[in-house]
Amino acid sequence: MKRWLQMTLCCMVATLGLHAYSAKGMVAYKKLCKQCHGSGFKGAAMCESEEWEAYFADGARKLKEAHAEDEDAMRVMRSRYFKRRFETLGKFLRNNGRDMGVVRSCDGMNCG
Repeated sequence: MKRWLQMTLCCMVATLGLHAYSAKGMVAYKKLCKQCHGSGFKGAAMCESEEWEAYFADGARKLKEAHAEDEDAMRVMRSRYFKRRFETLGKFLRNNGRDMGVVRSCDGMNCG
């Protein structure tokens, strides 16, 4: 019985880790956001997961409004890459927001 409980806990932890990890989201963050907002750890911690969800709702309307004054940021958001990847970027930021604890997508080779 004790071994079964340990196996169940390990599977649960692994499942949670896989759900939060978004390699495409991390790559999109590095290409689109890192130059202004820093590493993925720093950028994801800017908001809580519910705030990130609001920013990326309706085709990232609120995110675009927040960056409307910055022409460089708007150029990034008008790019084809942003249009293809904003959903994965939003998933990465939601899953790793300030209220989620450790940014699970960051390791020694990915985050910086």
